[in-house]
Formats: sequence, C-alpha cells, structure tokens
Amino acid sequence: MAETLREIIDHAEAGGDWDAVADWCEKFDWAQAEGRPTAEFYLEISAEAAAGAAEQQSEATHAQLLEALAAARGAGVSWERIGRILGITSRAAQQRYGTPTEAGKAGTP
Repeated sequence: MAETLREIIDHAEAGGDWDAVADWCEKFDWAQAEGRPTAEFYLEISAEAAAGAAEQQSEATHAQLLEALAAARGAGVSWERIGRILGITSRAAQQRYGTPTEAGKAGTP
C-alpha cells in the first residue's frame, strides 16, 4: 500500500486508477496549508513523512524530502525556516542539504 502522496500519484499514473488520489485529497485537512507558501507546506509534510518512515528508510520518502527541499529553496524559503521545519538548526540544514554555492553564500554578510 502506498504511503506518501507521491507514491499514490505514481500508482495512479501507472494503473490509471485515480480514486486513491481523490480519497487522499478529500481526507486532507486543507486548512493546514492556508497562509503558507506551497513549497514550504510541501516541505513540512514531506519532512513529517520522512520522520514517520525513518525506521523503514524509504528511498521514495527521502527522494520526496529532497524534492520538497529543492522546491522550498527555489521558492525562497530561508534556511532558518527549513531548519525549524526539519527540527534542526539552519546551519545544520544548509550543511546537510545545501549546495556548495549556497553554503558559501551563508557566510557572506
């Protein structure tokens, strides 16, 4: 059974059965997403999924987290905010997930 939204969508694309996607959308509490940039919210739910799947070390969940991080950075979400979402410091987030170019910019005033 699919666990992440990405897995549900992949399954739907492969088999043409979109009922599971519709079910997920109907059950999701969309009020949680109001007032936040989409990329930031996507990062938050991806981080929660990755934390929940830590025991399983799901490659798909880790890939979803990396995709969400890239989207968040592309949308201008700060490393400080990313760190808060991930439960680590902004410096740790940048060192773990940032590019060498971004890491160099962090030390620049």
